[in-house]
Amino acid sequence: MNKLLCATLVSAALVSAPSFADIGVTAYAGQTYSQSLTTSKGQEHEIADDGHFAISVDRHMDGTKYGLYYSFFGGELESNAEQKIDSELLLFQSAVYRPVTENLSTYVGAQLGANYITTNFVEKDTFFASGLFVGLDYQLAGGLSVGSELRWVATIVKNSSKISCDNDSSTDDNCGWHFDGDVLNQFQASLNLTYRF
Repeated sequence: MNKLLCATLVSAALVSAPSFADIGVTAYAGQTYSQSLTTSKGQEHEIADDGHFAISVDRHMDGTKYGLYYSFFGGELESNAEQKIDSELLLFQSAVYRPVTENLSTYVGAQLGANYITTNFVEKDTFFASGLFVGLDYQLAGGLSVGSELRWVATIVKNSSKISCDNDSSTDDNCGWHFDGDVLNQFQASLNLTYRF
């Protein structure tokens, strides 16, 4: 019951927003490209490129927008498909729009938040993430628009306390995840659909 009441209050607040601002809900789908990481043992790991899905809820006002962006990416290490990695981004974002034609606009923005990384070989953890994004937005009728976007996310990976190693005496000590202050760079190329109300 409390959830229903909260949802009703939030909906009422969004509908009664001032006329100079509106709310946009955007759905994204695309491809995530990840840079390789070097472990403290000198090993290089690359996360295989794979698809992502995302959603954002933003307030649009006077050629700007700001809001929350959530993205899910499920991948694996290229060297070992058995080692799965899920990345969930929750970012506060803000962008500025510039018109190109009557219906076409470009935008550039910045983001700040967290990357929640879950693997099947060490404990899950949350890391600081930030980055930039650019995009194109084409207005259709009825509050709908379509667009494309390129997003760069830099995650500070500092996982020095969590180690997953092969302790087999017949092989070299082989740690699968042990980073000291490294940065995971990811690039998301997306197509998106926005509904503004």
